[in-house]
Amino acid sequence: MPEEIVLTPVELRQAEVAQYDENIRLYESLLQTLPTEWPAHLVKYRGTKDEHGAAAELESLADVELLSKLLQSDQCRAAIRAETLERTKAAAILAVLEAQA
Repeated sequence: MPEEIVLTPVELRQAEVAQYDENIRLYESLLQTLPTEWPAHLVKYRGTKDEHGAAAELESLADVELLSKLLQSDQCRAAIRAETLERTKAAAILAVLEAQA
């Protein structure tokens, strides 16, 4: 049975900050692969909570795919903001812990 590795509070926070950094990089990379410009005929679906309902209203499968990518793009931007908020909090706690060490 492998020996359990116990991390200090500082090491745990360092890992947490590093994970937020990695998540942000991942979302930024994904965002680079997605369209970000909303064509006029799809703007009314921006921010929809009912993605399937919005897709069902569209005739063109190309528009369904574009809508999906645009919604993903917006979700990536929101995730980057959320991860940045949480990373900032974790980094602040890490700084306090490091100052106390």
